[in-house]
This record gives sequence, C-alpha cells and structure tokens, in this order.
Amino acid sequence: MLQKILVPLDGSELAEKALPYAEAIAEKFEGELILTMVLQTPTIPLLAEPYGGVPLYNYDEMDMKERHKSAQEYLDGLQDKLRKKNIRTRTKVLENVSVADGIVELASQENIDVIVKTTHGRSGPSRWIYGSVATKVLQQAPCPIFLVRIK
Repeated sequence: MLQKILVPLDGSELAEKALPYAEAIAEKFEGELILTMVLQTPTIPLLAEPYGGVPLYNYDEMDMKERHKSAQEYLDGLQDKLRKKNIRTRTKVLENVSVADGIVELASQENIDVIVKTTHGRSGPSRWIYGSVATKVLQQAPCPIFLVRIK
C-alpha cells in the first residue's frame, strides 16, 4: 500500500506537473501527500569546496526567514487546493541541505512509500553544472520513485 507519498516541489509549474500523478496515487490508496520544498543557499558548483561550495549570496537570518515564509505560503496554498479534493496533505520546508539530500533524508525519516517528482530535463552543460536531483534521488532513496519526465 502506498500510504505516504512525498512530492518535492520547487515553486515552478514544471515541478507541479507531478501533482496529478501524486493525487491519483493518494486517491487510489487513500494515502497522504507530503509536499516539501528544500531551501538551500545557492552555491557556485564550479568553485565548490569539498565541504559545501562557495555561496552566491551572503544570506543572513532574515533572508532565510523570508524564504521559509514564502515557501510555506506556497505549500499551504497547494495544500488547501488538495484538501478541497479530500486528499490528506501535510507540508514540510527543509533548510540548509542539498535538494537531493533533503528529499532522501525526509523519505527515510517519514518512512515514505513512494516519491513522485518531475525531472527538469537538463542536458549538456546545465546538467553538468547543476547536476541531476532526480538521478541523485534515484541512487539514494529508500523507496520507489515515480518520475514524471517533462520535455
């Protein structure tokens, strides 16, 4: 049974394309959606040091509070829409962790049954620079992953 369905989102319409699939799974198995957003300090990967990277900006505590508030408001809006469809939903904003690591850690902590996410379809230099979150999650996740490929 697929009772806990993790849906990583980044605020983009592209990432939200995973929602109809996650909704269908939740409805079929009477499961719960856990909508998550990972906030990390942007870094320049090419200048990355072994333990983190070079921050693009000098985020202070107020910046992170604002980013957290915006992320929570975004997730709350989606949660309201899903609850109107009688889909059980929770939200979780993660901070100061890489996106892939945050998704994998949350999946482990919450005993997630399946992760539903889109791929951003990067190739060439942008994939080399930014990496592939989907690939990293596929390699490390403690549960099955339902990837929605977007072109």
